[in-house]
Amino acid sequence: MLQTFKNIPGRISRAFVYSAQGLKSALLKEESLRLEAAAFVILAVVLLIVPWPWWKKLALASIFVLIPLCELFNSAIEDICDLVSPDYDLHVKNAKDKGSAAVLLAIIINVL
Repeated sequence: MLQTFKNIPGRISRAFVYSAQGLKSALLKEESLRLEAAAFVILAVVLLIVPWPWWKKLALASIFVLIPLCELFNSAIEDICDLVSPDYDLHVKNAKDKGSAAVLLAIIINVL
């Protein structure tokens, strides 16, 4: 048990590095994620200017993060599907379409 606690900083730092690598890879590969990142920067600037309470700003920014979150899951699904079945397959198409639908729902939630 004590050994587990000694290794926590190393585990956290490795997890952070792996996450950063995944984000970098997705930003390089996925144009939609780059557009969403740019939109988030614009949203952040607008939220700095708008005279709303901090909790409203935080809520809006938090909800917006659902879009790139779903986009990352969608990209992961697409990568696995392409690895498992490089040829056209109806099951792969359905899996990719469902991932895309999740992104669309996140966008709709943000618009509302």
